[in-house]
Amino acid sequence: MSLSNNMSVFTTKIKTLPDLAKNYYFNVIFEYEPTSRLAQIIGTDDFIIRAKTASLPQKQFSELSTEYLGSKIVYPGKATVANTFEVTFDEHQDMYISQAIHRWQNLLFNQSFQNDIDASGITGGAASNYLTDYCANVTVCLFDSSLRTKLPIEYKFYYVWPHDLASVTLGMEQQEKIQRSVTFQYSTFEAVATGE
Repeated sequence: MSLSNNMSVFTTKIKTLPDLAKNYYFNVIFEYEPTSRLAQIIGTDDFIIRAKTASLPQKQFSELSTEYLGSKIVYPGKATVANTFEVTFDEHQDMYISQAIHRWQNLLFNQSFQNDIDASGITGGAASNYLTDYCANVTVCLFDSSLRTKLPIEYKFYYVWPHDLASVTLGMEQQEKIQRSVTFQYSTFEAVATGE
């Protein structure tokens, strides 16, 4: 193949496409009812600035098939979503993420014993029977390279709660920062047009 053929990519439609979406221009925003017990426990926006990685939702379909005259035809079946997404947070010396997620999980079911972190007077397992009291809604929004404009869609997760807080290995010979990886469970999600 000649050099001129290799350069033909610069005269094709690719030159008129928007810039590539970068995977590091994003925010993860947690929202919950301001009067909920969850707001009493973790009522700040620190989650936004500490989130370092996040995952976008997954949807897949089962398959239905039929055969006729020796040919097989495959149809889309039931749609399912993963119902989990992961966020990794930088931990700072205030230990905010570790404390907030621990208290949030205690709100779901309190496993505290003796000198556990005070959870603002919330004691006993399942301190509330209402989703809005212990769940958040989470928005993952993406930005363009100027960081002024949101990309055309953002992902909204509904009825979110922390399913799994991964352990962290400490070590005298290590030199990395502490990061907390949290897998969140959600009931449903939607891709919403940002209108910008």
